[in-house]
Amino acid sequence: MNWLKTKMGSHGWDITDDDVKKPNVLFLGPIIAATQELEDFEEYFTVKQHDGNRQELINRCKKGKYDGYAGILWNPAESSFGTLDKDVVSVLPASMSVISLPLAGYDGFDIDGCTAKGLTVTNTPGVVAGPCADTVMFLILGCLRHFSQGQTSLRQGKWDHGVPRGHDLGSKTIGILGMGGIGKAIARRANAFGMMVNYYNRKRLDIRVEAEYNAHYVAYDTLLRESDVLVICVPLNDSTRHMISTPQFEKMKKGIVFINIARGAVVDEAALVQALASGRVASAGLDVFEFEPKVHDALLKHPQCTLLPHMGTSTEESVLDMEKLALRNVKKFLMHGEAISAVNKVEGIKPLEHVMTDGIDISKLSLTLQG
Repeated sequence: MNWLKTKMGSHGWDITDDDVKKPNVLFLGPIIAATQELEDFEEYFTVKQHDGNRQELINRCKKGKYDGYAGILWNPAESSFGTLDKDVVSVLPASMSVISLPLAGYDGFDIDGCTAKGLTVTNTPGVVAGPCADTVMFLILGCLRHFSQGQTSLRQGKWDHGVPRGHDLGSKTIGILGMGGIGKAIARRANAFGMMVNYYNRKRLDIRVEAEYNAHYVAYDTLLRESDVLVICVPLNDSTRHMISTPQFEKMKKGIVFINIARGAVVDEAALVQALASGRVASAGLDVFEFEPKVHDALLKHPQCTLLPHMGTSTEESVLDMEKLALRNVKKFLMHGEAISAVNKVEGIKPLEHVMTDGIDISKLSLTLQG
């Protein structure tokens, strides 16, 4: 099926398959899990895999090899192209209108540059909320109950020698910094463990949403002072980089359990190491690190730190859901001029302009795609 031919035919244009070709979409990294959805996608678009490295991508764009391509599906987890920085954005052809990312976070990507160039960027928020929240509860259990230290002791043949008694979760107050989809999923799980849930967000949630998640809004400083467990789940940007540093640690309750599943650079890692050394922070559960994959040696050696190599979304189900949404974002945007989950807003989107062949004069067409 050629959707463009069908839509144009409905407006009275007599065209053949030779007149209209499926638009090309450049894939940077393969689709691993959503193979069925990819088959459907290829009914509408021609998938072209870039078979070179990052520099070859830039060189080919400069030479016009990808001129006429409609968009990009960029999968950083499955490719070695790095981030979508200004060096790449500056050379992308004018025909491209959408870049779809099968991931939630987009720090390091030149979103402003994409907007200025008329490129809509999409991501996959929401689909990773459950797996990330599960990871948080694992980290909390590892820290409060000293399970990580116990496992290490067992593997060393020492049984539980030197492992301190832990603490019940049900008697603790959890503070959630950032009450988006992931924060809400954490609140739901924390409630199941009997924890009291406080949160701070840039904008307070509707009281009906607070009631649904049994979550209490408090001021930022109150969250720092009163939390037994503090969970960081805010995006990384200029305003959140190092938002947790020495002044914030000094306001926290002595012996706090500190959890970060957001981005490593939200936390001043050197300040966290100092807070652990002083006892201000009793233990830390970390899935992300400021300079990952490099991890501070003091964190690796601290017996009461539970550490993971950025595994929060590393499930088969998460990958499948992210890839599905990434494909749907490209399809809906190119067919209808709007995405399901756009990161930025680009004015004057005209979806058909980027997919017509040279054999058809777009200036003679006035089409509106529906459904």
